[in-house]
Amino acid sequence: MKRVTSFDVAKQAGVSRSVVSAVLNGTPGIGVSEEKRRAVLKAIEELGYVVDVQAQGMRTGRSRCIAAYGDLSNRLFSQMLQGLQLVCNEQGYYVLLCGAGAGFQDRSALIDLYLQRRIDGIVTKDVTGYSDPEWEKLVREKNIPFVSVEGFPESGGIVSVQMDYGRSIRIALDYIRSRTPLPPAYIEIYEGAEHRPNWGDRHRTLAYKQWMEEKGLEPRVVLKKLAPWPEDHAWWTELLRADGGAACYLTNWSRGSVLLYRAANELGLRIGRDVLVMAADNTERVNAQLVPSLSAVEVPYKEMGEAAARRLIAAIEGAGEPDERSGLWLEARLEPRESL
Repeated sequence: MKRVTSFDVAKQAGVSRSVVSAVLNGTPGIGVSEEKRRAVLKAIEELGYVVDVQAQGMRTGRSRCIAAYGDLSNRLFSQMLQGLQLVCNEQGYYVLLCGAGAGFQDRSALIDLYLQRRIDGIVTKDVTGYSDPEWEKLVREKNIPFVSVEGFPESGGIVSVQMDYGRSIRIALDYIRSRTPLPPAYIEIYEGAEHRPNWGDRHRTLAYKQWMEEKGLEPRVVLKKLAPWPEDHAWWTELLRADGGAACYLTNWSRGSVLLYRAANELGLRIGRDVLVMAADNTERVNAQLVPSLSAVEVPYKEMGEAAARRLIAAIEGAGEPDERSGLWLEARLEPRESL
C-alpha cells in the first residue's frame, strides 16, 4: 500500500503543503482560513494520513506530548483529564498520564522528562490553593511551560486555571432567594483535627457573609468536622430537629448535603419540601443521582482542563501571551435540580 504523504493531503484539499503544515503544526505567521483548515482535516481523514511524530519532533525540537500530573484516586482529576484530552486531540498532542502515587511521588521527575525533550509542557491538577515555592522556582528557572488547575491562585509567576469561588456562592444564594424566602444557613464541613479552610473555602465563606449582610440577613455559618456516619448521625439529626424541619441549607461540599439527606430520611423529612438543600460543589459526583437530585453550583473541571490545555499549548508554540484573565477564571455551573 502506498504511503500517504502531506503532498497527497495538499493535493486532495486543493491547498499548498505549507498550509497543510500550518494546520498540523499551528505554525505562527501563516494565516489559514477556516474553510482551508476544514478541507485539510477532511483530506487527512479520507486518506488516513498519519503524522510522522518522530520526524516532526526532529524538525521542531518538540515531542508534541504534555504531562498531566495529579492524584489518580481523585475523581476530579479524571474530569479535568476529559477536557485536557479533548483539546490535545484537536491540536495533535499526546497526553502522558503521571499519577501521584504511581511512580511519580515527586513531581520534580517531570522536570527531567522536559529536559530530555520527552514532554513539551506540564499541567497539574492541584488541591485548591496549593502552592510550592520550590516547584515554582524550578519551573521558572528551566522556562518550562506549566499550567496548574486550582493551584497557585495568588502566585504571579504561575499560570493557573481557577473557578471564582466567591462568585459561585453568590450564584447559589441568588438562586436560593428566587426559590424560597427562608434565610439559608451555610454549613462548612472540613477534614482534619482543626478547621483550616483552603483558599476556595475562605472565599466561599466570605462571599456568604457579605451576601447575607447586603440582604439585611444575619449570617449563620455552621462548622462541622467530618466523622463516620454511624457516630455522626446524631449531630445532623439534631441540627434538623433544632431548626424545626423547615430550613434551607447551603453546604460547601456536596458530602455535607449527602449527610443532610441521611438525617432527613431518619426523621421522615422530605428533601425539597420540608428541608431545602443546595451544594457548592460536585466533589462526590453524585449530585444528579441523589433522590431527589441535588441542586448545586458545580466546579467546571472538564472546562478547566480544556482551558489549561489551550493555555499550555499556546505557551509551547509561542503563540503570544494571551490575556491571563481570558478563559482562566471560569464561572461555576448552576445546576438547578429537585432539592431546592
